[in-house]
Amino acid sequence: MTDELVRGFDDQRPRSWLDAFPWLKGVAEPGTLPTWTEMIDGVSLTTRIQRLAHVSELAMERLTQWTVGQIFPGLNPELNLLEIRLPARAVNALGRNSCSTAGDLIPLRLYELMEWRQIGVGTIDSILQALADSSASATTPTVTTLASSDEEQQPEAPPAQLASVIEDLRQIAAWYAVVGLPEQPLLGAPLPPGSPGLVLMARRRLEMLRAEEILDGESETDVAALFDKAFATLDKRAVDVLANRLFADAPLTLDEIGRSYGVTRERIRQIEGKARGAMLGFISEGGPLAMVADTARTLIGTIRPLDDLLALMPALGKAIDFVGQPVWRVLDGLDDAYEIEDRWCVVPTMQSAEMLTRTQLEERADQYGVARLDELDLVESSQPGRLPELTAAWLRRCGYIVDGDAVYTRVGSVGDYAAAVLSVGGSPLSGQEIVDRFSFDRSVGSVKNALSQDDRFERVDRDLWALREWGMDAYAGIRSVIREQVARSGGRASLNDLIEYITGRYTVTANSVIAYANMKPFEVQDGVVRLYSGNHEIRKAPASTRRLFRRADAWAYRVRITTDHLRGSGSAAPVAIAKIVGLQPGESRQLPSPLGPQLVAWTGTQPSFGTIRRFLMDQDIAVDTEAFLVLGDDGSFSFEPASEPVGQPLLDALSLTGAAHTLDPEGARRSLAVALGLPEPSPVISIIGAFRERGDEDIAELLVGIREHLDGRGSAERPKHRGNVDEILDLL
Repeated sequence: MTDELVRGFDDQRPRSWLDAFPWLKGVAEPGTLPTWTEMIDGVSLTTRIQRLAHVSELAMERLTQWTVGQIFPGLNPELNLLEIRLPARAVNALGRNSCSTAGDLIPLRLYELMEWRQIGVGTIDSILQALADSSASATTPTVTTLASSDEEQQPEAPPAQLASVIEDLRQIAAWYAVVGLPEQPLLGAPLPPGSPGLVLMARRRLEMLRAEEILDGESETDVAALFDKAFATLDKRAVDVLANRLFADAPLTLDEIGRSYGVTRERIRQIEGKARGAMLGFISEGGPLAMVADTARTLIGTIRPLDDLLALMPALGKAIDFVGQPVWRVLDGLDDAYEIEDRWCVVPTMQSAEMLTRTQLEERADQYGVARLDELDLVESSQPGRLPELTAAWLRRCGYIVDGDAVYTRVGSVGDYAAAVLSVGGSPLSGQEIVDRFSFDRSVGSVKNALSQDDRFERVDRDLWALREWGMDAYAGIRSVIREQVARSGGRASLNDLIEYITGRYTVTANSVIAYANMKPFEVQDGVVRLYSGNHEIRKAPASTRRLFRRADAWAYRVRITTDHLRGSGSAAPVAIAKIVGLQPGESRQLPSPLGPQLVAWTGTQPSFGTIRRFLMDQDIAVDTEAFLVLGDDGSFSFEPASEPVGQPLLDALSLTGAAHTLDPEGARRSLAVALGLPEPSPVISIIGAFRERGDEDIAELLVGIREHLDGRGSAERPKHRGNVDEILDLL
């Protein structure tokens, strides 16, 4: 190892907060940077505690994809976690997850720590602060060797190529002054009528000017070259560590890199953390690289294909010589504000993008969980004509089933899937035809059994199934024949053709065919018959919105807490939330709450809640906790965790709606009806149907098993599964 490298590893000097946590330069507010340059040992105990709390907060907001070791480069892996100041709940959480030393935490990404079960965000905060305190007290290697020559700091003289441009600008300015328009913009606005030819030519030359003409062949001006210059400010070992760990297709282990340099794996880990933090500063503190990173975030919006982003910013596809990887991969590795995975770019994380997708699908889906591609507004693209194709690709990537222009959002049970298939097809299907439309294997017998026990379906022939809401009495009949012909004609059939077909086969008058064709579930427009579409509701009312429940004086929206909530990100909300608080597109509201104003906005394609992190910190809420965001009729906001499931269907159903627990069947039925906005006397079957129709299948399934108990006709035990009904039906 060279003397230079040895000095780099062993450099010890007075340490500032930026020395201990180089990433602060990239994520802290610019106005606070001077405070981070203070020496760690030179501040009071109160200030140190405040700094550590801020370090923890910034890490959870911006560095969830970083490992604990990268966030805290000075962390000693042999540190006994029982020897640092931690609250009892933090010690218990570490014990449950088999973490006794800092070395057990170092390889974990922060989001993995935040996803630990039964550990609240306040507990995570206390652990991070303790780790930051320990890391701040350690000596770590210096990795940067920033050039600071006087020559580089001198302003450069304008290139000679600018002389003609300046002359053209002066010529236009002089003409404006001559004609009495000294305040007129030189570019953009039309030239005054009668401007002389010399002025016209000057304007034309400026409008046709290309960037390469000004640069005159200057090299190292694109973003890849700028990154090479940034990497050049790091010593060789730091660049090698980043190239082989953060940006590599097949990352090397810390041990492998450590052996190549003859140092410990922990020294390499420290270098990795400090080098990544130093590079983060280049894309966050102003200048061309920061502008590129910010533009990439803006263009991604929420969800955009990587290929589309590269079409808009081709330089992101160029390779950076120092690390042998394209710019987009390096940006993704450094910037935690967005993720690029499977050739998709999302802001801020895949988890939040998938949640936005799920929310919008729930909002746009019909009672059978079917949404239409042309009603979704998810993917950003510079090619509007490709949006249906790209939206379908994104949905498939998220695990949804796309069939033509239909998206199936409820396929968890055979009944849900079959109902969606029938609603899209629009006509009765045999058991085999339904199975053929499934994307996973099911036996025809199991499908028939499921349909025969589900009150959403009706058997209209020996092996022909329809949705009960279609009102079909039998396979024969004018209504069913019309439906069949409309489906066979691709959803649109000529009324004259229908009259000819039906009257030629059945003893039916033309007037009867016309009458049925003009009745729901059909409509006639310009002589064409199709399924009635007047009742289609894209944006659902609060009472029809999944996970949104009515109380005496408020609406309660149930959410599952994710790591994005813990890090302080906002979250998507259904349009019903905007209706409740009186929001129009482009508006936002600040609702009063016990912990300060709560933002609810509709400034994007979907309404959203602002961060609720302070509520999670206040009550030490963990990931995967079910909770309610409560919107009072008086315009207030509050947060409350949902009751934990206890394994009793009735109590668990009440918990999922936010209603008070009761074992009284009549009281429970009234509470469930109120939660749906139904009249209190509503029968149980209507309540179950309403839950199912709005997409709250989890609650509907709980209630189906205790339906007789809620009707006052039996116990709350689940009924036993019936035998093979299909065998019986086949005998009929």
